[in-house]
Amino acid sequence: MSASFEHKVLKCKQTWKGFDYEGLEKELDELGRHGWQAVGTIAPALGSGHTHEIVIVLTRSRD
Repeated sequence: MSASFEHKVLKCKQTWKGFDYEGLEKELDELGRHGWQAVGTIAPALGSGHTHEIVIVLTRSRD
């Protein structure tokens, strides 16, 4: 039987102060306690090469 997984996409938007990395770390720690694991990131760029959000892809087993 093959393993079954569920996925989550977490978006972190940039504010006028920049990215809230400390808050993002706390949110990832909390998700990790519930079995979520980050498996990829995406940083979509605007035309000038700057990004305004970070997208984190997470997965966990559906046991």
